Amino acid sequence: MIRGLYASATGMLALMTKQDVIANNIANANTTGFKRDYASITSFPEALIYAQERSVGAKYTQSPIGSLSMGVGIGRTGFINTNGVLRQTGAKLDLALAGDGLFAIQTPAGEMYTRNGNFTKDGYGRITDQDGHLVLGEKGTIRITGNEVFVDEAGKVYVDGAYADTLKIRQFSPGNLEKAGSNTFAASSNGTKASVIVRQGYLEGSNVDATSEMVDMMAIARSFEANQRVLKSQDDILGKAVNDVGRVG
Repeated sequence: MIRGLYASATGMLALMTKQDVIANNIANANTTGFKRDYASITSFPEALIYAQERSVGAKYTQSPIGSLSMGVGIGRTGFINTNGVLRQTGAKLDLALAGDGLFAIQTPAGEMYTRNGNFTKDGYGRITDQDGHLVLGEKGTIRITGNEVFVDEAGKVYVDGAYADTLKIRQFSPGNLEKAGSNTFAASSNGTKASVIVRQGYLEGSNVDATSEMVDMMAIARSFEANQRVLKSQDDILGKAVNDVGRVG
């Protein structure tokens, strides 16, 4: 009976974690360049159950009667690295990537990567993201000392017609990236130059399908309620076993 309580409780805890992931996805459905997170549920290793019998000579023998799961937990977690839909903004420093690749930015924690190309210019004329992190080119930070900025499809930046630098855009093998917060990614390798098309005046939308996430959220809520009912039933049976079974008179 106690095992049943634990199995229901672990299921509820896993569902709560999965619900948090879905809620975060929905909250970022309109975040530029956001990649949908996922969390899968997996069962704990099963234990083999034996029946113990007393035989002639006061010896005990064990016979396997089956296996028993001790509950579930969170298995694999990560993000879905598919591209979002591009929308036109017309802003000169709004950039989007058509293809697999990420912009390199300099943060206090080191070089990070992002698909969020909603860039601006700081007081020193350097291109930055909305958090003030410097956008990197192949030669370092990119400084705008003129008025007219043009970025071609290869990522080359021109200021008033003069070449300034080429955006540092990298792509990585699956598993080399992990989310580092603020819509950025940390990489476990240096990556390679990405073969992408840079779209000036566009931003990439989130790859979250809000409708699908809402359906998943409702399904998890129903599963959570089912675990609650099972937990309540087991608690009631355990209470009767303790208080009523074996009562004299």
